[in-house]
Amino acid sequence: MDIVFVSILIFAATLVAGLVGLYAHSRLPAEQKSDSARSVVGQVAGLVSLLLALVLGTLVGTSFAFFGGQKTTLEGLSAQILELDQALAQYGPETKPARDRLKQAAQKAYDTFWGGGDADPALLSVAVPMAAYQATTAYLDTLKPETEAQKQALASAKALAGQIEHSRIMMDLQVAGPPVTPALVTILVIWAVILFFSIGLFAESNGLVLSAMIFGALCVAFAVFLILELGLPYTGMFRVSPASLQQAMANIDK
Repeated sequence: MDIVFVSILIFAATLVAGLVGLYAHSRLPAEQKSDSARSVVGQVAGLVSLLLALVLGTLVGTSFAFFGGQKTTLEGLSAQILELDQALAQYGPETKPARDRLKQAAQKAYDTFWGGGDADPALLSVAVPMAAYQATTAYLDTLKPETEAQKQALASAKALAGQIEHSRIMMDLQVAGPPVTPALVTILVIWAVILFFSIGLFAESNGLVLSAMIFGALCVAFAVFLILELGLPYTGMFRVSPASLQQAMANIDK
């Protein structure tokens, strides 16, 4: 489901809960508006508010840590691509076509995820790096080193090809599922609904109260939006910086 649509639904649900609380306040009999009732509801609302703040902050931090981890993985992958290019260069000029294909593959990945528009999540499948690794190893097996330097360069190239495949598979497996499950988001929404209803239950309806509720509902919706978006580092609105991959592409075949 579209994350923006989910965020709008969460905003609407929390705001409606507050409005229902305001309506319920206007319908409550006087004996249920006592100070003791207000105190109990206030304490429950305070508890739910604390839980909501703690869990929201934790989940935003979890998603951001996941996002940062993907940035680190991409930087490591970019370094391995450069090292593979250098190993092929050390082997000899006969590897020039392979180096050109390596640069084209990096450019294709950049265009796919950072070239503008929506990226296809299907490209983050483990089948893609596995197929690329098989093609690379098949090519490296055709090389016939004649000198000790070529043997060392070929061994380094094979090792780096394996490291690149491992990094790509790890990247694809990590992004296969969101760092925050839908069940957790559902619990957050339930808490937010309870909190806003409790707030409205003992509040007099006026413009300031309505504005505060709208602002609070927006904050909850934006927090959930961040949690979900940071879990999509290559296909979401906020994508991992491709600076390291750009540097790698600029220095391949040099």
